[in-house]
Amino acid sequence: MNWPRLPEKLSRNRAVTPFFRAFGGRLKVPPGDAVRMSAQEGLHRPERIALSLFVPLMVAAIVLDLLWRLGGPMVAWIGVLPGTFLFLHLMAFGLGGRTSGLQWGRWEMAISFWAVWQLWFAGGTGVGLFVLLWGLFILLNLCGIMALIWQALMTRQPFLTTNFRWFFFVILHTPACWMAGKWGFPGLFAGLIPLALAWSLGTFLPNSRLFGPMVSRVEGDGPLITIDDGPDPEDTPAILDLLDAHGVKAVFFVIGEKVAAYPDLAREIVRRGHEIANHTMTHPAGSFWAAGSLRTRREIAGCSRIIEEITGVRPRWFRAPVGHRNWFTHPVCHELGMEVVAWKRRAFDTVRSDVPGIVSCLTKNMKDGDILLLHEVTPVAKEVLSGVLDSMRR
Repeated sequence: MNWPRLPEKLSRNRAVTPFFRAFGGRLKVPPGDAVRMSAQEGLHRPERIALSLFVPLMVAAIVLDLLWRLGGPMVAWIGVLPGTFLFLHLMAFGLGGRTSGLQWGRWEMAISFWAVWQLWFAGGTGVGLFVLLWGLFILLNLCGIMALIWQALMTRQPFLTTNFRWFFFVILHTPACWMAGKWGFPGLFAGLIPLALAWSLGTFLPNSRLFGPMVSRVEGDGPLITIDDGPDPEDTPAILDLLDAHGVKAVFFVIGEKVAAYPDLAREIVRRGHEIANHTMTHPAGSFWAAGSLRTRREIAGCSRIIEEITGVRPRWFRAPVGHRNWFTHPVCHELGMEVVAWKRRAFDTVRSDVPGIVSCLTKNMKDGDILLLHEVTPVAKEVLSGVLDSMRR
């Protein structure tokens, strides 16, 4: 089995503005955009819509302001529409740009210069609101720049190492320490609140990309079934038989200790054509989120080592216990050549027993490429998988 990292239908984010580049995400490519995308000319689609509406509005404000200063309010309101139409064409030829991205970038720069000029010389023309709107646009893009810098620190070399994350951890806590020295405990508390919120989002939200990239969808017809917490001498053979009966392949996220205890089951998973993946050595569900770099490495590297020794397969996917990653998960996985995987659908089948409800939660409105999270070693594991497979067949 060989599932790609991302669906082919998802395009690279080609946004021009930092805001859409950071927060725009990846979108399906409309057929009409395919050639422009391949030529490196297509913008992020919502960004193109936003700029196509917002930039002409700002140009109209520029024309209104210019005509107001030259001929007064009557001339401004009569001439704003034809003036805007003419000005858009003149600026299109004057600013140029070989690609649509370069063209929009120049338009944004020109409007920004006008907005700065308005802050110093505006008065009486009624375009102050437009200047504030453009100021909001600039502020959003500054947030986008900060997000892109953070993304680079979390995903690119030479930053994607445990040593750098320790260094960055200290840097991030320096302001809180300074506030503690100046204002005591209240200052420390205030300084730690934003860090605690960020850490919680990055750690406890299964699909959060705050600490690094996450796989939550794959390419292929139908959903991808992933099964955690095995291998198990009772559930694994029955699960393998069910999958074979339906002609479906799955990903088994296995625990290293259980692989060592039941090596034949681990080999059987691979022999039947399923993918075997890393789910830590001991499955420390209540503490992995707070593990340091050494313990994180022991849990992940130990599991990969035992899987490879027994099955001959080097895992390429990792899923944290309960989906709770920690600050060091991504650099350790990167060094071991693995991607961190979450899911698109779950039904808490480890704490529920209503099989129809679990199956409905997992399969209702499911789409191609959805990653489904199921578990072994539960009272309803086999029934849940059977229901999911029947729903997929229907």
